[in-house]
Amino acid sequence: MKRLKGLAIGVIAGFGGGFISLGGGTLAIPLLMGWAKLTPFQARGTALATALFSAAMGTWVYSEGKQVDWTTVWLIALPALFVAPLTAFLTERFRSGWLRRIFGLVIVSGAVMLLLRDELSLSLVRDSFRIPYLLGVGVVEGLVTGSVGVSGGPILAPLLALGLGMPQQLAQGCSLGARIPAVVGGLAENIRHRHVCWPLIPGLAAGRFCASWLGGRAALALPEQHLRQIFSLFLLVLGLYYLFNRKVSTAG
Repeated sequence: MKRLKGLAIGVIAGFGGGFISLGGGTLAIPLLMGWAKLTPFQARGTALATALFSAAMGTWVYSEGKQVDWTTVWLIALPALFVAPLTAFLTERFRSGWLRRIFGLVIVSGAVMLLLRDELSLSLVRDSFRIPYLLGVGVVEGLVTGSVGVSGGPILAPLLALGLGMPQQLAQGCSLGARIPAVVGGLAENIRHRHVCWPLIPGLAAGRFCASWLGGRAALALPEQHLRQIFSLFLLVLGLYYLFNRKVSTAG
C-alpha cells in the first residue's frame, strides 16, 4: 500500500512539475505528510530525493522545445548549490509559523503580479543588472529549497517572468533546470540527517519521471497567456493554503 501511495504522489507531483513547474515539494510535501504520514522533515527529504527525476525530465522536455536558456540556468544554479545545504543545516532544528506565512505571502504576491503583468507595465531588469539579478535569484532559490523543502518553482518562475519579462514556458523551463543543483545540495544534507523515507522512493521516482514528461508536453502545447493564467491561479491557491491553513507545517 505504501508503494502505491508513493506512485500516486509521484504522478501528481510529476505532472505538476512538468506542466506548471510546481511539484518538487509544492505538491509532494503536503501529500507525503497527509497520505504517507511522514513528518515534515521526512517529507522534505523524501520530496527532494525524487524532485531530481521530475526536474531532469521536465528540463529535457522544455529543452527539446527550445524553452531553456542555459546561461540563465547556471547563473541561478551556482549560488543555489551552496546556499541550499547551508540553509538546510541552519534550519535543522527550526520550526516556525512565520516562515510558512511569509512563504505564502510571497507566493500570493507573485501570483497576483503575474495575473496582472500586462496591465501593471512593470519595469524589467536592465541588461547591465541581469547577471547580479540572476545570482540574487539563485540565492533566494537556495534559501527556499534549504528551508521549506520546496524546490523553487513557486519563486523562480515568477521572478524570471516578472523581472526579465520571460514568456511563461521559458520561465518554467529555466526554473526546472536551475533547481537541480539546489535540490542535490539540499538532499545531501537531508540524507545526512536521515530524513529520506527510502521505501517510498521507487514509486515516487517512477510516477514523477513519467508524469513530468506528459506535463511538460501539455505546457508546451498551450498558448503562453493561458499557461501563465493557469500557473498564477495555482500559485494563488497554494499561497492562500500556506497562509491560512494552520495544519501546514514547513520542514524548515
